[in-house]
Amino acid sequence: MDKVMPSFYGIVEVKHRLSGRVRLKIESLIGDEETSRYLEEKLKQVNGIYEVSINNLIGSVLVKYDENIIEPMILMGVILNVLGLEEKIFEKKSGTLHGIMKEAIDMIDLTIYNKTKGILDLKTVIALFFIGYGAKKLRQNPIMPNGVNLLWWGYNIVSRGGN
Repeated sequence: MDKVMPSFYGIVEVKHRLSGRVRLKIESLIGDEETSRYLEEKLKQVNGIYEVSINNLIGSVLVKYDENIIEPMILMGVILNVLGLEEKIFEKKSGTLHGIMKEAIDMIDLTIYNKTKGILDLKTVIALFFIGYGAKKLRQNPIMPNGVNLLWWGYNIVSRGGN
């Protein structure tokens, strides 16, 4: 059974792995000769690792080891520990698309604010839309909860600031 070795995008990525051999890409090593030497020195002290080769120009690390002595999961833990990256793998991250969408929303918000000379912002426009559409739906069909829900959402956005 093949033993699992985790990969952490943008931190420590497994690029290629065979039994007893793994090539990693470690972003934090790019251009950092001192940390690269430190990692190489520390890994060579670990029982079961018999060859370490690091290219700090591209952040590539090749480790040859004996899987009977050190498991791939433990090897990854050692690397994360030596580089102090344990906390970083658990940090909340946002995807690229999320960042692009946030920037677009911020630009729309700023445009609305500037065009209305500070009277409206994006949250207020959305709240007014929900309130207006909710009132329309409520008039059309007072039994249906959709209009009431939209009124409630609009009210909450205005009164609580959308939080």
